[in-house]
Amino acid sequence: MNSNAVKLLRSNLLACEQRILKLQYSLDKVAALFPLTHSTASLLNDEQEESIDALILRYSQSVAMIQDHIFRGIALVEQEDISDKSNRENKLSVPTSTNYRASIGAA
Repeated sequence: MNSNAVKLLRSNLLACEQRILKLQYSLDKVAALFPLTHSTASLLNDEQEESIDALILRYSQSVAMIQDHIFRGIALVEQEDISDKSNRENKLSVPTSTNYRASIGAA
């Protein structure tokens, strides 16, 4: 087990924990606004809108950190080769518009 990888993973876990705490703060701040409907959304003031924006941003940042740092850190600690796992579309054979059209004869 690579001790540098473990240290990096621990550091990333602590950073992620801080992001999650900020996410929880944002969630607590806007909890009373939910469930949000079209009519209630039209009544939000600027501060409430900014709070919802902050919640969405912090959620996105948390997900990105988990994907980019935590999962990769676990793979490094486990000494898993992750060099070819960045292109999910190729692994899952998801068609692009070009190869999809070619496959149906429309290209």
